[in-house]
Amino acid sequence: MMNEMILIVFSSRGTLTRALDHLSASGAIEFQRAAIVARAQSGEVVTLDDKIGPDEGGITGGTLGAALAAFGVAQLGALALPGIGAVIALGSAALAGAFIGGLTGRAAANLLDSADTEALGVRLADRLEAGHPALILSVKDGREALDALRVELEPFRPELVERLRGD
Repeated sequence: MMNEMILIVFSSRGTLTRALDHLSASGAIEFQRAAIVARAQSGEVVTLDDKIGPDEGGITGGTLGAALAAFGVAQLGALALPGIGAVIALGSAALAGAFIGGLTGRAAANLLDSADTEALGVRLADRLEAGHPALILSVKDGREALDALRVELEPFRPELVERLRGD
C-alpha cells in the first residue's frame, strides 16, 4: 500500500510545534515523513521537510569517499613509498574517492526523493493564511490515521485535519 498524505492546519507555529512534539513522543500515530508548510507575511511559501537534497548527498558521499579511498591506499602500503610518493598517493586517492563518492551521493539523494513536498507546498499555498502553518504527514493507512489524529490532536485544536488526494 502506498503512503498517503494528511494535512493538518494549526492556528500558530507554537501550536504546531507542540502538536508535532506530542505526536512524536506518544507514538500513537506512525508516520514516515513530516513536512511543515507556512506562508510568510510577505506571501512567500516556506517548506521545511526531512528530505536529503543532492547537495547534502554529494557532500556526504564525497567526504566518505575521500576518507575510504585514502585509508584504502594507506592499507595497501602507500605510506612505505619513498619521498613525497606517499603524499601524492594518498592525495590522489582522496581526490578520486571524493569525486566518485560525491557523484554517488548526489545520485542516491535524487533516487531517495519520492515525495516532492515543495511542489505540494506550492499547491497548498492558496489554502494557507499567513501565520497558520500546516503539517503534512506521510502515513501508511490514511483513513485509520486520520481518525486517530483527530482524537490525538484534539487538545491542540487544529483548524483542519484532512487526507490529501493525489492529482
